[in-house]
Amino acid sequence: MRIGVSNNLPLKYFPYLEDSVRALKNVHRKFLLKCKTLQRKDANIVLSGGFSGVDISFQFDKRLKNRPKILFSANREDLIGYISMYDSELDIYPVDSLDFRGIDFVVDDNYCWVVFVSKRAVDFFFNKVNSRFFCSKRIAAVGSKTAQRLSEYGFKMDYVPEDFYADSLIEFLKDKERVLVVAPVKYNKAFDELKNIKVLPVYENIIPATISYYKYENVEFDFGLFTSPSAFWHIKEAFGSFDFAKRIKKIVAIGKTTKNYIESCGFEAHIPQQATIADMFKYIK
Repeated sequence: MRIGVSNNLPLKYFPYLEDSVRALKNVHRKFLLKCKTLQRKDANIVLSGGFSGVDISFQFDKRLKNRPKILFSANREDLIGYISMYDSELDIYPVDSLDFRGIDFVVDDNYCWVVFVSKRAVDFFFNKVNSRFFCSKRIAAVGSKTAQRLSEYGFKMDYVPEDFYADSLIEFLKDKERVLVVAPVKYNKAFDELKNIKVLPVYENIIPATISYYKYENVEFDFGLFTSPSAFWHIKEAFGSFDFAKRIKKIVAIGKTTKNYIESCGFEAHIPQQATIADMFKYIK
């Protein structure tokens, strides 16, 4: 089957494709985010940016001109969500640069506080631990998205730092008794400086196999949005250099940790008022 799609079609109008897909070079890479299985050849669906000889077409007549070009590096869930909201105003070039993998862990019950540093930490923790673990414990979260994910599991927060940074949380926790911090393998090492805190890694960030489909060699970007240090570093690892960053006029990092990492690589970075993806888009708009 051959499917034709207008490159200026908003992503929210494009369906999820469950079958194997081969995308031609003239297809905007944002549509690949909704393809479950990508293949270089021998796919059941061929996705084309043109309409000659197609079986199905998704056409969009409205011309979207003079939109800023945005390189957006994040995980697939966030890419789809935010591109669907903003691609009528911004020409967004996604990089599916983050995936997550749970790791084995063992946890005892001897804690007064349990702290989650991300929504992924919540999900991977609950894959192995049930809600009875939280009896007589207080709960804290870094960021509104983490707190929201915990609320979906039925929990109320005892503390969420206002500025979404781990530093504020560490200041709050330094005099608390027996604290468990649920985190990724690469976490803020400042937690290790406090004897009352035990860090429990439950997942790791990995480079998705599909990242190779999102290489933009000849595009100059007005902005580059990076949602974590890994969202920046994984592109370099996958493509072998920082050439992509040299073609970005203004780099925007989600927060101070990501900004510091990008600047350690030799590039200037800016941060929004709050460390959220929504605020990154507000900043560039």
